[in-house]
Amino acid sequence: MYLIGAVILGILMQSIVIVVPVFAKAFNVVSLNKEQWLIVTMISISPIVIMEGQKKINEIKHGKVIYRAIN
Repeated sequence: MYLIGAVILGILMQSIVIVVPVFAKAFNVVSLNKEQWLIVTMISISPIVIMEGQKKINEIKHGKVIYRAIN
């Protein structure tokens, strides 16, 4: 629960710094353009794609699921 709260608080604080003009000027931040957002999105998604690919390779190589989702 504390970890979820910390993540939410961190996202909220970062959003405030970006959205509120006084904080944006104090932290010297600027808005990203579409190309920059695309780069950020691709870099953010790439670990998920790589790990899922590795799981599939392991499943094929070893003939069984090695990593299971925790319920």
